[in-house]
Amino acid sequence: MSDLKKWLRTTDRYVNILKEKWIETKKDFFYSFPKDYEDRTSIKTIWELTEWVKSVIKATIVDKSVINTQRWKKLIEFKLEDENQNIAYASFMNNAFVLRQLKKWNTILISWKPKFSYNKWVFWFPEILSENFNWDLSSTNLVWNIVPIYSDFLWIKGSWFQNKIAQKIWDVKEVLNEFLPEYLLKKYNLFDIYKSITNIHFPENANLLKKAQYRFNFEKLLIWQIVSNYNFALQKKWEPTQPDRNLIKEFLTKLPFELTNAQKKAIKKIIDDIHTGKTMARLLQWDVWSGKTIVSIIISYYIIKKFNKQVAFLAPTEVLAQQHIINFWKLFLPLWIKISLLTGSTKPKEKNLIKQQIKEWEINLVLWTHAIIQDDVIFKDLWLIIIDEQHKFWVNQRAKLSSQWNPHMLQMTATPIPRSLALSYFWEFENTVIDELPPGRKPIYTKVISENEYEKLVQFLVNKIQQWQQVYIVTPLIEESEKIEWVDSAFDEYEKITELLPKNIKIWLMHGKLKQDEKDKVMKNFKEWKTQVLVSTTVIEVWVDVPQATIMIIKNSERFGLSSLHQLRWRVWRWSEKSYCFLVTKSKSWESYRRLKYMEEFSDGFKLAEIDLKLRWAGTILWTQQSWQMDLPEEALKDLNLIEATRYEAKYILENRLLPQNKELSTIVNNKLKVKNIIS
Repeated sequence: MSDLKKWLRTTDRYVNILKEKWIETKKDFFYSFPKDYEDRTSIKTIWELTEWVKSVIKATIVDKSVINTQRWKKLIEFKLEDENQNIAYASFMNNAFVLRQLKKWNTILISWKPKFSYNKWVFWFPEILSENFNWDLSSTNLVWNIVPIYSDFLWIKGSWFQNKIAQKIWDVKEVLNEFLPEYLLKKYNLFDIYKSITNIHFPENANLLKKAQYRFNFEKLLIWQIVSNYNFALQKKWEPTQPDRNLIKEFLTKLPFELTNAQKKAIKKIIDDIHTGKTMARLLQWDVWSGKTIVSIIISYYIIKKFNKQVAFLAPTEVLAQQHIINFWKLFLPLWIKISLLTGSTKPKEKNLIKQQIKEWEINLVLWTHAIIQDDVIFKDLWLIIIDEQHKFWVNQRAKLSSQWNPHMLQMTATPIPRSLALSYFWEFENTVIDELPPGRKPIYTKVISENEYEKLVQFLVNKIQQWQQVYIVTPLIEESEKIEWVDSAFDEYEKITELLPKNIKIWLMHGKLKQDEKDKVMKNFKEWKTQVLVSTTVIEVWVDVPQATIMIIKNSERFGLSSLHQLRWRVWRWSEKSYCFLVTKSKSWESYRRLKYMEEFSDGFKLAEIDLKLRWAGTILWTQQSWQMDLPEEALKDLNLIEATRYEAKYILENRLLPQNKELSTIVNNKLKVKNIIS
């Protein structure tokens, strides 16, 4: 830490902040790349602006004003004029620093996505880029046609980072050594580490920046592929065996219906996986009503009968676990297969008995919830874990299950989280899709609407309720939040819809703060038609099915991920009646509107997950985040040729034992996942 302080000529406070950002060495410092770039070669005039397209303009401040608004806030507005006397405005809220620094008649560069409102161009909260920098460009020999923009972090401004990188960029040769093998640099025409670092921070042109980004995408994917290959090789192994197809056929004769071809293919792939001699890790993706539950039942039956092993079925909620156990009981009890339900509300005496039975192998299959993922649940011989609605479980919860028993793992979801899709591009687990639905399915009518259009739906809702149909209204919050004033709460929506609908229509409110018995009572009344409209938070996302519910209204829908929207929408899919899903939004953002329009266009959960991956990235792959910023760039995950190339080279490096010859690469790989024996 002291070396970094001396090298950067900074304070202990700044060094500690850098540590919070995972910057502890000189190498970490150089590997903190810009979040964006400003192309100063394409400065636009105000006349050339395009709405919502990020642009850089050069203008002079000809006037500034401060307007007092509600809640003691101050709107600071700068009137700007370019060289052609065109006018635009830059607006800030409560920014005293900008007010002090920017003076009338200053010429500045600003960057952001302009909005054309009330016949004038407005830059809301733009980035202010000074026309000249604080250091002498001639002394650094840097070309500033493309300017790097770094993220602010706590008290450290991006401009400070930019300044320090510019001062230290010539130390790259002393700090970093090339760790990619020479044959890879030549084979794929990659920049060396020195040229890559200088052009990722201060590119002379767009082409050199693209080449530097490609080199770093290559090295990140290569390291990940090496780690993934190694983990795959470490999986528990035994002698491959032959599947017992007759066992499956015998069970299928007991079913009162015929499986679809997609279900049969999924079962075959999973059974084949189990017999390869390696631990299975498979994602079963399905659409609602496509029959994934019966697939999991058949796989569980096969594990119990063929191998005499235990199975754990993990559900995200108690209600869903109770719904599943009824399906298991119907088929398993006549076959003398012992199953049990273990949840957070199971009485202590009964819970201890069940845990003892699990430990002593008296229970073949246990259905449980995340509430009891505890160290004191000990299986005698657990061979398979089935995770239903896998996007409802945290990464570390799924990892704990895998690390405790290292069983086969079958994860099921209607919409895979983007992180799962990213992992499936590698060798963490394989995908199986049940893409064949029974005939007669009607599509759900999905529409993005404004708040005003929503209020016009009242008569439509009344007509549908008179036809013995029911309505869900979902909000993102339980109660009003001072921090997010424009977001509807469940309480507010309950009061609003009560005023809009006739008094004879029964409306009820449900949210996560209710006790379990209260939730059960609300859902029971809704299912029995004692309530016609249910206002709720997302607790109904994985609730029991209500046959009469055909309308789903989701308020502030821009605040939900596509995964959650897709799950909520399918709560109202029906065979006989046409179903409706209305996505209500107050947001004026084009990005939010465009994202919601995908829900109108696509009903395929897997396609929506791919879109989600592109829009919000996949979370950190080598760690446990599911959002924010990922360590594998978006463009790298979309380049299938790059993925295939790094996959091939990773196998080549491991099979030819090249890691022991490359200490730099070995150290990097070891540090990523603390793999101790990979170079031996």
